[in-house]
Amino acid sequence: MKHTHAAVWMALAVGLAFFAVAADGRAGVNLVANGNFDKTDDNLQGWRYKFDATGENWYTNNHSLVSVVESDNGRRKVLKLHGTFAELQVPGQGVRVDSHPIAVDLSSGKYRFSLYARSSGPACRILVEGFRWAPGVTPHAKPDNTELRKCYRFSQLYFGRQQAGEWAVPGAVWQHGASVFPDDKLSEQARKNLAQIKFLVIHIVAIGGSDGDLLVDDAKIEKIR
Repeated sequence: MKHTHAAVWMALAVGLAFFAVAADGRAGVNLVANGNFDKTDDNLQGWRYKFDATGENWYTNNHSLVSVVESDNGRRKVLKLHGTFAELQVPGQGVRVDSHPIAVDLSSGKYRFSLYARSSGPACRILVEGFRWAPGVTPHAKPDNTELRKCYRFSQLYFGRQQAGEWAVPGAVWQHGASVFPDDKLSEQARKNLAQIKFLVIHIVAIGGSDGDLLVDDAKIEKIR
């Protein structure tokens, strides 16, 4: 029995190692599952938009406001977050989607996060967040978002000439936003926090602005070196 258990744990360790290398080592390849929202069986595969875990009651109706439209202004299969005053304005928490966790090793190399967005009213907060395993969770190859704990927040993505602000404000036409991380100039504490990261999650929230739709497409995280 002991030998059997050892073999199981060895297989698990090898599988986890392979998973991490496969996700992290493919320079130039998009690491985001279904970043184009065009999976034929489920256009939202790879994204979490229904939030029903403990403490997520703010997002009870979130799933009813998230969809994928067939086409928009020349782009096919586009994520749509529809926001009204109730969701967009304080104390509303916005309309939200998170990518499923992406395994990475940030100890070396640089990554580039990019996507296209446009808005008919809402502003947004779009960024990559770093996560580690939650206490008590045994590491495995396909974690659920609820099995992780946030430990890092990278810079927010902006569009056009905007370089700062609480929220980004995409224009009415499609705009491209991109950022490179991690930053070379980090404090010692920031580096310690960065070292805890096991997974990346893309966090997209339509918030602020006015009633309408936030539209997103072609989400990518690529290792660039």
